[in-house]
Amino acid sequence: MAVIDPVHAAAPRDHFTRIAASWSHFGPPLRPSPDETAIVQRTVARLDAGARVVVLGLTPEIIGCEWPAGVKLSAVDHSPKMMEALWPPERGPANAEAILADWCTMPIAPGTVDFVAGDGCYVLLPFPHGYDALTQSVSRALKPRGSYVIRVFLRPDQPESVADIARAVVTGNVGSVHALKLRLLAALHGESGAGTLLDDVGQAWKTMPPLPASHAGTRGWTPEEITGIESYSGMGARYYLPTLAEFRESASRYFSETECAFGSHELARLCPTMVLTKRH
Repeated sequence: MAVIDPVHAAAPRDHFTRIAASWSHFGPPLRPSPDETAIVQRTVARLDAGARVVVLGLTPEIIGCEWPAGVKLSAVDHSPKMMEALWPPERGPANAEAILADWCTMPIAPGTVDFVAGDGCYVLLPFPHGYDALTQSVSRALKPRGSYVIRVFLRPDQPESVADIARAVVTGNVGSVHALKLRLLAALHGESGAGTLLDDVGQAWKTMPPLPASHAGTRGWTPEEITGIESYSGMGARYYLPTLAEFRESASRYFSETECAFGSHELARLCPTMVLTKRH
């Protein structure tokens, strides 16, 4: 499985450089659950043999789908460290290639791709302009009526506070540190479009009360998993979380919505999988 490094590949973002080594310890909602992967698989199953596919990122759950015979799959990612950690994949098409490039400037010929898929790819891009740039890049690569399946991270219409989340931790109503991260990201976001500084999440974690004895050390709360949120301290990256209505408005310029599907884990409402079709 080849790795292609174009001359103008984007410099790695510090965030992914730092988390690459611990990626295997991430879980839903920060990685797709099996029922969310099944949403991608439904579109994959409708592809013709020899289809041209682009995967945004190196998400093993997507690359490991059951692809049609002869599929030509290119996985595009901007982080050399993530390439080192996740490529080649354990499962995937035998002739798959990885391309080191920015998603907004992919070295993919316009109108040549049947299907694009990704997981959480927008979150580091400023909203709305960064989101628009990625959506336009995907639209440019796709053939007319091509399919785009993307899981997006959102903030709720009615935000909760950090204090609300702390009370949920005390009562055992936060199922994992991964869910805690997303809830804190959304709670600290605000409505100004400035996004959430990851260092602020790291600092909020330090204010959380002790876990209930029934949770401490269990799956979702192991020391290896907790290291992920602790690593946010000092990070200058920001996550940008629109509401569902804001994302729909942003995407509608280039795509029509075929389906908005949700998994079954505790924060599925904040990370729907959008099944989109190119307008032209």
